[in-house]
Amino acid sequence: MPPSSVAGVLAALDIMESEPQRRARLWEHTNRVTAGLRALGFDLGATQTPVIPVLVGDPIRAGMVWRALFDDGVFTHPIVPPAVPEHACRIRVSMSAEHSDAQVERVLDAFERVSPIVSHRAQSPVPAAH
Repeated sequence: MPPSSVAGVLAALDIMESEPQRRARLWEHTNRVTAGLRALGFDLGATQTPVIPVLVGDPIRAGMVWRALFDDGVFTHPIVPPAVPEHACRIRVSMSAEHSDAQVERVLDAFERVSPIVSHRAQSPVPAAH
């Protein structure tokens, strides 16, 4: 690894050790958003990380949800084929300890506004009958 990368990793580890409140804050945000999205009816699968996958189904729906969130000022990542199967597209929400409570609430409000785009039933791929 380049020395600058090693230095960055070591600095991050030092911060993690000396400032445990950052990890606690990250998990507070993660748990709040995860619970809020599930309460709104979104399928998150069995996620247990600060990178939250919101399952939305097909690529067209993923693009519509991503664009609506983007237009609402919420930055997410659409995950579409070939990274996932055709009907297993998702919107990836990445939480941070540095988000404010107001920003977390804004994310949930934005997802509530886009919820009509997403079917609240499980978006798991259904095998095609042949």
